[in-house]
Amino acid sequence: MAKTGAHSRIVLALVWLLVGAAMVAVPVWLGWTRWQPILTGNPAMMVLSIACGLLGFVALAWAVATLVIGDRVEQGEAAQTRTERQRIRRANRRVVLAVPALFLCVLTVGLLAWARPFAATQTALTAMRSADDIRVSDRITWYEMTSVAKNADEQVVKPTVGIVFIPGARVDPRAYARVLRPLAQAGYLVTVLKEPFGIAFLQQNHAGTVIKLHPEITTWVVAGHSLGGVVAATYADDHAAVGTAKVAGLALYASYPAAKLSRSDLKVTSISGDLDGLSTPTKVADSRADLPANSRFVVVPGAVHSFFGDYGPQPGDGVPTADRVAAQAQVTKATADLLASVTPKPKPKKK
Repeated sequence: MAKTGAHSRIVLALVWLLVGAAMVAVPVWLGWTRWQPILTGNPAMMVLSIACGLLGFVALAWAVATLVIGDRVEQGEAAQTRTERQRIRRANRRVVLAVPALFLCVLTVGLLAWARPFAATQTALTAMRSADDIRVSDRITWYEMTSVAKNADEQVVKPTVGIVFIPGARVDPRAYARVLRPLAQAGYLVTVLKEPFGIAFLQQNHAGTVIKLHPEITTWVVAGHSLGGVVAATYADDHAAVGTAKVAGLALYASYPAAKLSRSDLKVTSISGDLDGLSTPTKVADSRADLPANSRFVVVPGAVHSFFGDYGPQPGDGVPTADRVAAQAQVTKATADLLASVTPKPKPKKK
């Protein structure tokens, strides 16, 4: 006859067997299908994946050991001396500890599976390469592009205006390289954030961290795609200046603010696609009331949500009718126009 607590022990072992298998399988699946964006992205995803996999192996080992030799342990000399009350207390303690642990493990597996990034296509990866005119620097939590063009004195012309870009949810940050590279070629500093698990809300002051590390940049535009645009709008509205640098512009890629912006001096350009199935034209039009009166709205005919980067199709998106390259050229130009509008005019030389 089974002793008190044996049934709960077996049930928990079976549950841990399933959860442990999922904790190992999901990181392996992510590594097999998305190893490159995870390796080059924010380290939070990689660290949690490794930790989840290792804990999964521990859970599997415990579950198998419990199912195989658990009865023998319970029949040991020490177990035999326990009273019925002690067995009940031991079983209750086992359940109390296991339930929250199982909940956290299932939550972690669910987060990792959901956060599987949309990987950048080869087109974007090609645009990430350094060349004679552009240097691409890959930092731990962002990457940046800057021109290495030289003036007549053979000195590198250092940018004084920059853009900090926040990717859309779960989108590989490298996916925006082709759209943003021409801005670096035009002489602006381009920085693209790597958000934890691809969720910009988890690090809302990330843009400020990058801005502070570039004191040579006196004027900034904050930009973002989709969810990244929501965070960019909030940040730009709350930070007219960071140190001595001015946050002068906001570029929204298929996005809109979460609430009405209070800064009337902020120059805003909203760029959207008229066939976007996620940030629909209606949602973008409704955002006019939340943006400064002089905001510029650029609608790219035939463009969809995924046209603002190079990461393949996106569930729920519309069906494009425009050429991706041509549509992205319009996005780049609208952004370049915004950067030019916030660039301080050079002071006239004294005679």
